[in-house]
Amino acid sequence: MDSNVHIRPPHRMKGKDPTVFWMGAAFAIALALTGGVFAVRGIDIVQALRLTARWSFLLFWLAYAGGAMATLIGPAFKPVATRARELGLAYAAAQLVHLGLVVWLFHVSSRPPLSGKPFVFFVVAIVWTYLLALFSFGGIAKTLGSRGWRALRIVGVNYILLAFAWDFVPAAFHSPADYGVSRLVEYTPFAAMCIAAPLLVLAAAANRRLGLRYAPTRVGQVAN
Repeated sequence: MDSNVHIRPPHRMKGKDPTVFWMGAAFAIALALTGGVFAVRGIDIVQALRLTARWSFLLFWLAYAGGAMATLIGPAFKPVATRARELGLAYAAAQLVHLGLVVWLFHVSSRPPLSGKPFVFFVVAIVWTYLLALFSFGGIAKTLGSRGWRALRIVGVNYILLAFAWDFVPAAFHSPADYGVSRLVEYTPFAAMCIAAPLLVLAAAANRRLGLRYAPTRVGQVAN
């Protein structure tokens, strides 16, 4: 499945490339969220992890689904769609703070907070994140060809989405008695976004195919 707007090879732009600004801003906001948690709650690494995960997910989700939203809803989402590369790289930058917190948590915990297959699963998602980011700079993606890069991108972004869904979706389906209402509210919107993203992409792809399929017919009818 291809969202059509995720991390893409760089394109030539007139003037200054805004990528560095987007990445710097995303990284700075993730740091600010972490600092805010520590200022209010003390060194609460777990809460900082939750906030930085959600911030980076929002950036990833816009990169993943922005193009589909522009297709289905209209030009209001076009600015999001055209900033897919910047949003994807901003996500990767924000994840650096999240990853740093993960390493810190492993360092201070008496036993690993994550191990076995779940640990491997999330490590692979991190590898995909920075592999796609790497291919988004310079002409590296050209070595794969357009089809190779597209295949790499499709597999990578959907694996990353699955990793987020693994975290958000199960928690959203627990009853309030298990975790409390606040925990349920904390996870449900993000779980819904994980489920909605591929559905939006599929709907947008179907919309584009139908438009192309019937476009010649409409032109013929107008000509007649």
